[in-house]
Amino acid sequence: MMPALFVVGFGVNATNALVVSQVILSLALPIPMIALLLFTQRPDIMGSFANGRVTRVAAVAATAVVLFLNAILLLQTFGVPLPFLEG
Repeated sequence: MMPALFVVGFGVNATNALVVSQVILSLALPIPMIALLLFTQRPDIMGSFANGRVTRVAAVAATAVVLFLNAILLLQTFGVPLPFLEG
């Protein structure tokens, strides 16, 4: 509640604050995704519930997409031109 009260109390633009908070959360998302991917594929931790090949491939693909999109976000934030996005 405190961050929300700060935003309202100090007159910060609520939309911009929401966007910034979501960007920060998106940059933190790959860390637990990678940890989850590593732990759920290990039979010594998960036993018979360890990920199979199809699930592992899907999880690696999803993690790669999130990492790729975060890289694009960071590059755009720092003003690096991305020719494949210009149109």
